[in-house]
Amino acid sequence: MAIFRSRAAPFGFVWSLVLVISCASYTDETREVVSSYRGGQYATALQKLDSSDVKEQSRNRLLYLLERSRILDRMGQGDESRKMLLRADQVVDQLYTTSISKTAASFVYNDAASDYAGEDYEKVAIHTMLAHSFIAEGNLAAARVEAARINTRLGEINSFYDENKNKYKEDAYARYLSGIIYEALGEDDNAIVDYRSAMKVYEGDYRRYFDTEAPDHLVEALARLLIKRNRADEARILREKYRLSDLEKDGKDRSKDTKGEVVVLHEQGLIARKERTEFVLPIANQVIRFSFPVIKPRRPSFGRTGVSAEGIGQTTAELSQNMDIIASHTLEDRRLRLVAKSAARLLLKGQMTRKAQEEFGILGWLAGNIYGAVTETADTRSWTLLPAAFSVSRLRLAPGDYELRIFNDGRTSDVRRVAVKAGEIIIIRDSGNG
Repeated sequence: MAIFRSRAAPFGFVWSLVLVISCASYTDETREVVSSYRGGQYATALQKLDSSDVKEQSRNRLLYLLERSRILDRMGQGDESRKMLLRADQVVDQLYTTSISKTAASFVYNDAASDYAGEDYEKVAIHTMLAHSFIAEGNLAAARVEAARINTRLGEINSFYDENKNKYKEDAYARYLSGIIYEALGEDDNAIVDYRSAMKVYEGDYRRYFDTEAPDHLVEALARLLIKRNRADEARILREKYRLSDLEKDGKDRSKDTKGEVVVLHEQGLIARKERTEFVLPIANQVIRFSFPVIKPRRPSFGRTGVSAEGIGQTTAELSQNMDIIASHTLEDRRLRLVAKSAARLLLKGQMTRKAQEEFGILGWLAGNIYGAVTETADTRSWTLLPAAFSVSRLRLAPGDYELRIFNDGRTSDVRRVAVKAGEIIIIRDSGNG
């Protein structure tokens, strides 16, 4: 009987491990939260999040803060939402240096055993959502600081990678957003700098990798500012390159002194969830399973999105940031960096299997291979309530009072009255419908 127990020991260990790993995934744990959020039942979504295991698991504390911030934001609790985001940003900094025990666990089991430190695009999006939140409160100075932090954070992230740096190394939308804020604050020269920086990124990496062109509204805004600052030659070159239609051939913008502008920042949909891509190979006397997280790239397809003014007309929103495809490329870049770590982990598991075989024979060999295959599974945790895309509408209007109707994905998301003044910009955040 003692011999039987010793022979069965590896199976008892593996079975216990299988039970642990087969517990509900993060997707399962948050499914009802996401469903309630999509349905506009934000109080229910918050209650389900606060009663889930996500809140209690220290390894998921970053995700809890991120998800909770989005729900609170939709409930109109802007201050509390920003507190969550700021705490999340602090956690990101703290997790740059992880505990030895958690690092060891991820090396022996898988990455899901360690504290979730956030994907690079999620760390950056913290500041995007903060900027949007401050804009909703009318605090443009604070929003500008957060917009600047976006590219600062990206620079910090990429400085850690010696090889296989991210394709997502500069954020065009952040530059565009910063330029809008500067223009609204009357700082035209700073707006020109950021608009031109945004166009450079759109015309480079965003066109090459992220299927996102420079929005026409951005080009038009830059051309108007160049003319306003007596740089008509630059505006003319820009006009010819992009075939702008609202500038006169002599380089003058007839409406520049008589109109105001409404700018709407649209948050659209929810980002695609992570999935696993994996394959199994028998090598020598070991069964090896490779498993990595992926997000399938997609171009957002939404219904009518834009803004219309009562009795005047409307404008259609232009895609300015495709978070799905940025996330997809970021994960692919990370996979290239993960190969070495995964290979080392598989080597260790192979050594453990051989040791088990020496001690327990064929049962040990079988248990070791089961352990290696079951534990080598991708970490699919992610910020599930992050928007899939950001689009921008810009509508120029003569001075006066207007009723605006804002559309997001085919539905009216907001109706409000605004007083438009000549030469002024009103920035509105459209948080969409989930």
